Amino acid sequence: MENIEISLFKFGDIKIKFMKYLVTFARIFVGNLFIFSGVVKANDPLGFSYKLDEYFVEFGMNWEWLHTLLVPLAAALCIAEIIMGVAVLVGWRMKEISWSLLLMIGFFTILTGASAVFEIVRSCGCFGDAIPLTPWQSFYKDLILIVFILIIFVKRNEIKPWKDSKHLAAMFAVSTLIMIGLGVMLEWDMQVVAFATLWIAVILKFAMPDKAQLAANTAIVISIVYSLYLTIGGTTDLPFKDFRPYAVEKNLPDQMTLPEGAVQPVYENLLVYKNKVTGDTKEFTNATYTASKIWEDKDWEWQSTDSEMIVEGDVAKITDLSILNHAGDDLTDVILAEEKTLWIVCYDMNLANTENLKAINELAKEAKAGGIKVYGLSSAGEELKNKFIQENRLDFDFYVTDGIVLKTMVRSNPGIMYLKKGTVSGKWHHSKVPGIEELN
Repeated sequence: MENIEISLFKFGDIKIKFMKYLVTFARIFVGNLFIFSGVVKANDPLGFSYKLDEYFVEFGMNWEWLHTLLVPLAAALCIAEIIMGVAVLVGWRMKEISWSLLLMIGFFTILTGASAVFEIVRSCGCFGDAIPLTPWQSFYKDLILIVFILIIFVKRNEIKPWKDSKHLAAMFAVSTLIMIGLGVMLEWDMQVVAFATLWIAVILKFAMPDKAQLAANTAIVISIVYSLYLTIGGTTDLPFKDFRPYAVEKNLPDQMTLPEGAVQPVYENLLVYKNKVTGDTKEFTNATYTASKIWEDKDWEWQSTDSEMIVEGDVAKITDLSILNHAGDDLTDVILAEEKTLWIVCYDMNLANTENLKAINELAKEAKAGGIKVYGLSSAGEELKNKFIQENRLDFDFYVTDGIVLKTMVRSNPGIMYLKKGTVSGKWHHSKVPGIEELN
């Protein structure tokens, strides 16, 4: 009997330790994922607002009042993700945070699930442009997250702020290593900086062991200040880190073609033939068609051919860039081959900020005087374009490019890009118009 009790005691002890480690792992996984997700999107809140707009339109929520709130809503979601991620790691107000996590992940799981099933969007935007995910990949990610968030939710009453200092320091050390790894992978240290600042709270806890709540509050305050810095900076200027194919030092022509050795797509053809005498039909795949030699039989005639991609090939990073004049002539290759070009990108003239157009126009004049070709790029029709040029007394013409492509090029309306033989040498927000010396 005593042996049985000892065995049960040991089993119970193992179970308690297992649950402790499981909850710790769940907190590390969920906390870091939310911080990383929030940081990469806070880096580019305007881009995240475009993705939200895409979702709202596809789900029939194309309300004007909602569109005016897109950027603040995008920024608020990024800030909330960062704060919740930090709260999970430090154990701050876990009752409220665990409910918030559960509601948020439940909503986004339904959203990504519907998006995947009904093929609503091609990329979910969960990690911005840093790590593009398909709707199915995002849906599976959310399902995994739900499991670990449920573990945190069940144990929410047992998670206290800085309950175990050594345990907390270990969690932050592991989290810091994770963020360093992500930073190396993305060639961006912003999330590492976030954890460097959060170590202030860890040090505070060790310096004042009896001030656990103060240390936890300090971590939350730091996360709020840091997330506000990111979102405000990413909204009023270009993103801190540009993950898109139009980033500085990227060569556009190179990214419009596939390199040697790229995987080519494989298609399976389904051919349908009909017997002219009996009216019967037969279907043939690539393999059975060749073996049948049906084309040699005069009683059978071809009806249709359907192609289905069975192996996806590699895709060029830029597939939709085209620059046309209003007569419909494609000038893309000619413009990309120019020695030096200045692009004034204005994806929507109706929404353009005209405050700094005078300075942009002066830059365009100086650029042209220095032998730099100047091209305005917009999705506007010819009538709106001419009106915009006349009203703002612009000294350069606009050419036609798809609005979504222009949004991808530069997160500013208008924005400025400087290229040398198709390589992006500089990008500027309309609030920070460069001088001609800076171009040269």
